[in-house]
Amino acid sequence: MVYIAVRFQPTKNFINAEHVTMRGLHGLLFHVLEHADPAEAAWLHKHPAPKPYSMAPYFVQEGQGGKLVGIRYAVLNDRAATLLHKAWQQMYHMQTQLRLGKYQTFQVSHVEWIQGGNFTDIARLPPGQEIVLEFLSPTAFKQGPGSLPLPLPKNVFQWPLRVWQCYAPMVLSIPADWLTWCERDVFVVAHHIETAVVSITRSESFIGFTGRVSFQAYKGDERYLRVWQALGTLAAFCGVGHKTTMGMGAVERIV
Repeated sequence: MVYIAVRFQPTKNFINAEHVTMRGLHGLLFHVLEHADPAEAAWLHKHPAPKPYSMAPYFVQEGQGGKLVGIRYAVLNDRAATLLHKAWQQMYHMQTQLRLGKYQTFQVSHVEWIQGGNFTDIARLPPGQEIVLEFLSPTAFKQGPGSLPLPLPKNVFQWPLRVWQCYAPMVLSIPADWLTWCERDVFVVAHHIETAVVSITRSESFIGFTGRVSFQAYKGDERYLRVWQALGTLAAFCGVGHKTTMGMGAVERIV
């Protein structure tokens, strides 16, 4: 598992966050990938869920608004990591002018490959009864015809569980009843969250929550608690909830 961190240098002033949409960032990625390797870009685009990457834009405050300074991709396998790194490096070395929306242009100023952990290592984390997560971008979960912007434990850990079962070695597979245990015995014990809204497109918004949440497990043997700790760490790579490849549900684990 690796992070690919990309920094932007705007050609004029700064990239105004108000004019950035999540679908625009998603489209930017595939524009860059297709320029570098059309066949591999098509492979990643058609890859079934869960896809082997998630995205988190770097926004910083600028006066009364915000500005976009880069993107971080968290990547789960070597093939996708190699593709993303190669494509963004090519943009950097060629100093290609890129565009978000009609008027915001920029170049790539830095690309970094940051090695993360691996499934075997995080599977060895000691069992514990507390996890604290910082939800960095709006997070929500599918519920009926709409979305639920609340950090219910089953919803939070369901996506990391699915990713683990898809990408981890078979020898590290998780017991089939683990999610039932999580729903029954893991609870939110403290939080400082607020509703946040981001633009998916110019006409479509995504409503979720951001902020810090503390989870506590009240029961469970060592095996379930060890799995829980591993999934809490994996959440920082795969994201939580839906639309993680568009930047939703970006998570940091607080130790």
